[in-house]
Amino acid sequence: DGRRIEKVDISPFINNLPNNVDTTRFTTENASGSTSQAANIIEAIEIGTSLLLLDEDTSATNFMIRDARMQKLIAKKEEPITPFIDRVKQLYKDKGISTILVMGGSGDYFDVADCVIKMHNYRPYDVTQEAKKIAEQFKTNREVEENNEPIVIKPRIPLKKGLEVKGKKIKSKDEDTIRFGYQEIELDYVEQLVDKSQTNAIGEVIRYIASKYVDEKSSIKEILEKVYKDIYEKGLDVVSSFYGKHPGNLALPRLQEVAAALNRLRSFTVR
Repeated sequence: DGRRIEKVDISPFINNLPNNVDTTRFTTENASGSTSQAANIIEAIEIGTSLLLLDEDTSATNFMIRDARMQKLIAKKEEPITPFIDRVKQLYKDKGISTILVMGGSGDYFDVADCVIKMHNYRPYDVTQEAKKIAEQFKTNREVEENNEPIVIKPRIPLKKGLEVKGKKIKSKDEDTIRFGYQEIELDYVEQLVDKSQTNAIGEVIRYIASKYVDEKSSIKEILEKVYKDIYEKGLDVVSSFYGKHPGNLALPRLQEVAAALNRLRSFTVR
């Protein structure tokens, strides 16, 4: 919650917001849990992913599910969110994107799951057939909230002005925070990052792309692919501001983590 979103098309999940807010190019300085999660997914698809990992502990409940009782109380036309449960199959069918979901609070996902694994004493057990029988025996009576609009990803083009470093240099405080001039990029929920050396590298990559590849014609994905081509050919040190001298404490993050940081930079602008 609270992250910035810059012109992301979250309409596959969220529509009809109050005051006619445009969700096809949604921008906010302070995202709610549901808008943040919708943007996270669209941003991941934008740079290319074949798998989403979701944990109910860090998910917005109203984004993940709307049960039958809530559907009766709040009509679909009054609810802007198409819950993830009603999009998860389409993501795989249309985009080839699988989902692994860790959940212990709702059995509604039994209806759409291809495989159900139960953890017991840290051991995994395949209980798919048992889960399907339970789903058949205990109907949820919830209605599928169909959104027939295709999930179309519109590449965004970064602008140079949003990547200018004003004030202090780029420096990581820890594995969760990068100081980018006077700004801080907060990466608390990018849980894949495990070491400060990775956030050091992310800061250097953002500086590198701003100086070399942001031409206001290339998409985020195209720019990051160019950077990683340089890294694979010349080594991670190539992104360092001290290249050829003393590159410092750098460890390679995945392209996905760099994109996540870029999308959370509050000055980041696109067209």
